[in-house]
Amino acid sequence: MAGHWLQIGHPERTLDELQGLWGDSALDYRAFLFRGAALHALDRHAEAIHVLRDGLSRHGPFLPLLQVLGSALRAEGRLPEAEAAFLQGLSLDPNDPDLLIGYAMVCLSAGQAEKASALVERAASQAPESLAVSAARAQVAFALGKDKDMHRHTQEALSADPEDPGARALHGTSSMLTGDSKSGYNSLASAAAAHPGDPDLRAAAREARLANHPLMRPLMPFQRFNPLVIWVCAVAVIYGLRAAGLLLFAGIAAGAWFAFCVYSWVAPPLLRRWLNRKWGS
Repeated sequence: MAGHWLQIGHPERTLDELQGLWGDSALDYRAFLFRGAALHALDRHAEAIHVLRDGLSRHGPFLPLLQVLGSALRAEGRLPEAEAAFLQGLSLDPNDPDLLIGYAMVCLSAGQAEKASALVERAASQAPESLAVSAARAQVAFALGKDKDMHRHTQEALSADPEDPGARALHGTSSMLTGDSKSGYNSLASAAAAHPGDPDLRAAAREARLANHPLMRPLMPFQRFNPLVIWVCAVAVIYGLRAAGLLLFAGIAAGAWFAFCVYSWVAPPLLRRWLNRKWGS
């Protein structure tokens, strides 16, 4: 039952189930694994690390324990220790996709995106249809600034599990980057609801909600296109009208462009301040 609750995304119920264990059952390797994974899922990473290391001291280098330990250490920012945990696991099974992806995420956290990409592709060769592979590919693409690739991989992850909060968070981020603020808000709001204790997800969901406000609709071009491209096009239109002798229309276009620029500078911060006060954050 503890494993069941963990698998369907209720780590707090996992901990409740494990409270009923006693004797040898409480020292089973699965008890350490499920307890550590549940604490990690609840962002209680320091407690998870203690439990998982206790399990490893009793049961030896068990791969799932090492994988969750590495992830918890990465979440705590203890990257050298996280790397050591994943490398210990990979020394026992060099082709384990979960360990390869976990190590890739450590490399991403350390700013080694190319190395992370190579590790993810190794994992993909072992588990090409894995949700974790698609999600990892999306994170690597994000780190490399490949927004369209990221969006494609997040869609793959969502097709594998439409309700996965991690896949929804990645899809929301990629949707915002590619100008689809409506889909971005829906996915980020869903992910934030699944992880109410994550301040980064809450902040991202608020920004996505801001982008979907009716007062932000005039600024949609800035969400979909590079602002420099829009600026060049506007200047080209104004000077084109002047060159054609249409000075009145050139003046109207210049005035409209100036008003648009002022609106783009003033509206977002004022709207953000008002909405934050309205939402109590």
